[in-house]
Amino acid sequence: MQSDTRADSGWGFVAEHDSMATIIDTLLELDPEETYTRSELADETGIALKTLHLMDDVDGVVDLGMLDKHHPEDEEVYYTVNTDSPVLDAAREFERAVEENR
Repeated sequence: MQSDTRADSGWGFVAEHDSMATIIDTLLELDPEETYTRSELADETGIALKTLHLMDDVDGVVDLGMLDKHHPEDEEVYYTVNTDSPVLDAAREFERAVEENR
């Protein structure tokens, strides 16, 4: 995943990765003040940890700037929602537009 986060389009990127829509939907609901391990992200998304690990989709949303990855020395890697992410802002706007037009 890390080597190619540049599909022909944003929609193409989401479509190419089976769990990406679920991950993005979950990120919209996560508390930006909290930290999450990969295991906790698996729990939040309902995607098996093994699947998240094998698919590298968490790294994909890190590459897109939707999540920040923190790797403190001698501690477990954790993630936070990047509240300044233009991609996450666009996902929020898309969600609002869909809800308004249902």
